[in-house]
Amino acid sequence: MRRLSDYTSATTATELYAFLAQAIVEDRLTTFSDLLEYVKDLPRDHRLDAVLPRLFKLIRKLNWGFFRDIDPATFPKVWQEVVIPDRLYPQCGRLKRNLTISNVFVGIVDLHGYTKFCEKNKNNLSMLQLLDDMIQVDVANLARQHNVVLQRRQGDEMVMVGASASDVLAVTLLVLDYFSKRRTIDMPSDTAHRSGYKIILEEMHISAGIAGGKKFTPFIITRDGDLSGGVVNTAARLQGRANELSSHRSMIIVSRTVYTSFVNEMKVNKRGFFATTRVDFFDCGWINFKGISVALHEVLYSKDQMYKLQYEALMVDLYKEVEKGSWKGGIFEALMTLLYRVYRSMDPFKITLSREGKNEVLKNEDMAHLVKMTLNRFKMEQDYEGAVEELEKIVDYSRTIPSFDRLCLEYAEGILESYSWFRSLFKKRLENRIDERAPTFLSAQFKKLYEEGQKGERVYKQLRKQVAQSLSPLDLSLLWSQSVDEGQGTVAVKIHSGKQ
Repeated sequence: MRRLSDYTSATTATELYAFLAQAIVEDRLTTFSDLLEYVKDLPRDHRLDAVLPRLFKLIRKLNWGFFRDIDPATFPKVWQEVVIPDRLYPQCGRLKRNLTISNVFVGIVDLHGYTKFCEKNKNNLSMLQLLDDMIQVDVANLARQHNVVLQRRQGDEMVMVGASASDVLAVTLLVLDYFSKRRTIDMPSDTAHRSGYKIILEEMHISAGIAGGKKFTPFIITRDGDLSGGVVNTAARLQGRANELSSHRSMIIVSRTVYTSFVNEMKVNKRGFFATTRVDFFDCGWINFKGISVALHEVLYSKDQMYKLQYEALMVDLYKEVEKGSWKGGIFEALMTLLYRVYRSMDPFKITLSREGKNEVLKNEDMAHLVKMTLNRFKMEQDYEGAVEELEKIVDYSRTIPSFDRLCLEYAEGILESYSWFRSLFKKRLENRIDERAPTFLSAQFKKLYEEGQKGERVYKQLRKQVAQSLSPLDLSLLWSQSVDEGQGTVAVKIHSGKQ
């Protein structure tokens, strides 16, 4: 056949296929709709019915990009969400190019250790090919078993699309476990998915972000089959956030809509992967990315992470106090209560401090005691300056604890910055209050010494201390409240990620 008009009853299906395939390869027919329009005048017979589905596969492979491998048999859930089936040929169809539905979930996984492995084995092509096969074949097959489309976007980045939160999360956990040398997730000992190849690989970790499940958030499939839109962008930001919080250990961050969708899915049908695999979620509050704010949850997938649940409620209390702007006391008390529980809940640690030429070792109970004393100084003694100074030490010490919760540390650092500002305002007000009170509090003898303070700095400081000690708890509390009122409009604790 050289022209479509050459088609006759004697034309074979093979000849028809070759002719139409040429038009597809030359980009003259790029969609199944184009193909149907092109052959609309041909009689619909067994030859055409046999050829069209095969030609659709060619169109799909050449033009569907990320979704080039999907079909209704292998990926029924994804097919239903992203494809408009043809009425006469339901196994064929066209991609929905712009989706605003809530049943599409996107996961982005970054493999830590990939670059190091490639650099180490740059002269060993068989090892590089092995790792490539593990990603392109083994991991893609794992995803396919859970109705998730997985494609490798760049060297160490994988993108997943699924029609349910539980499907995408299951594959993310399996990828995490696949690249671990030992079993990582809390699941039965069935190791069918764990390739023996990994025994020759170095330990690799992942950072992953999963977004989706939110109505009216665009999910765009471009003309060449690439992915873009709000869902994809959010997943990428969550993956970056996971990397910020844990660059040396695997972490999965999901949006609150994904968490909510997962919980609802488990209520309806808790079978399959999550019937035997335990996961939990830690509320990470809201985070500000460039242009958007997203509520996040960390996925807790192993037994040694579950201790975080012991202080999750206290973390949520801190979020609420920050949201209310309770700087006069609520935020400080919530932070101290949280830190106390964190130190008591986490695995035993030791940090060594050097003080005046001597080393001092602090353990969990020492840090918990320091927090308790600091809260007492703030709440009972109204020693606001001293309490903020102690908070500064606590934050400094916590930075040296390798396993300390990074999110908790970020909040502590942000809160310390604000309280340091309040402390400077309080100090000015306290100085003024002491100067006002000194003439009426000191005797004539000490009043004269006080007024000539620069001549006797030591006596001057002692007298000021006496005047300060004469202030009642109510006086100090009022001064602190006035300082917070003065500076509150200029402070805020907002956790940011990525470029501002």
